[in-house]
Amino acid sequence: MKFANLTRQLLFATLMLTLLGQPLAGIAQDQPAPASQMPATQTPASTASPDLNGTIHAPIKAGGAVALDLPDSSAQSISLDIVKGRFSDYSVGHIILSAAGMDFRNGSLQSLKTELTDANFDNLLVDKLQMDAPGFSFDTMQLMNNRTFVLSQPVTAKVNLTLSEDSLNHFLANPKTLAKIEKSIQKQTGGLKLLTFSNPSLSLLGGNRLRVNVTGVVAQGLAVPMEMNGNLALSDGQLVVQNMKLTSGGNDLQLPTDVAKSFQDKLNDMINFKKLGKSSLVITADKLKFQGKNLHIEGHATLTKLQFG
Repeated sequence: MKFANLTRQLLFATLMLTLLGQPLAGIAQDQPAPASQMPATQTPASTASPDLNGTIHAPIKAGGAVALDLPDSSAQSISLDIVKGRFSDYSVGHIILSAAGMDFRNGSLQSLKTELTDANFDNLLVDKLQMDAPGFSFDTMQLMNNRTFVLSQPVTAKVNLTLSEDSLNHFLANPKTLAKIEKSIQKQTGGLKLLTFSNPSLSLLGGNRLRVNVTGVVAQGLAVPMEMNGNLALSDGQLVVQNMKLTSGGNDLQLPTDVAKSFQDKLNDMINFKKLGKSSLVITADKLKFQGKNLHIEGHATLTKLQFG
């Protein structure tokens, strides 16, 4: 394998940073400087010479990049610490990723851990996402050539996820979120044409309860303060809003009861954890805990293939 290719693939040490399947945006990979651009005082690369075992190695010219023969390498640990990472489908304020016992020759590692802070998945903000995967075997050449961990058999990783009331409000107030909810309600309610939603506010209450306040403007131009109350629960491994009920907030206009149901259904569709990591990472929630204004979710993810780049 050519050293130039190996150099590029060494920067797969972003290998694990894309555990969720996306490449960093806007980061250029360093390339060796042409020999003609080397400073006159730079010492020329040495000629080929045998090692202690008599094996002859070709000389390596270093121009700002180090070439390593990854398929023949191993490491006790590899760590990656990125601040304000931007990816094609999401961004993250901070990501720490570490692998222990990495063996490229035999295609195996002992463990893989990652922690994401302030991650933005299509406007859904996740305050913290931690994942701890056990050791697994992989196809080294698939990793080198296709930048993909193809696991010899599925492994189950432990997942811990934290969502705050502030993050949920940031998500709900996003114009894209409101537009999708409006479109869904218009489609499902038939006669009622909600033109806009404004001033949304979500509150986490005690006992798994939540309240959503929002102003809706209907086709007649009438502003309707709306209050919807429901509860949060786990269903089929996903966090869902249930039993959403609507009150009009004092206006004489009688709103169809299915407005709250439509609002609830679209909200659940957009907070589906199975969509966070596309096909690379599918999270199943097992336990839900409330601590003040935060939701803590314990779950697991089954990994079969992890692609980066």
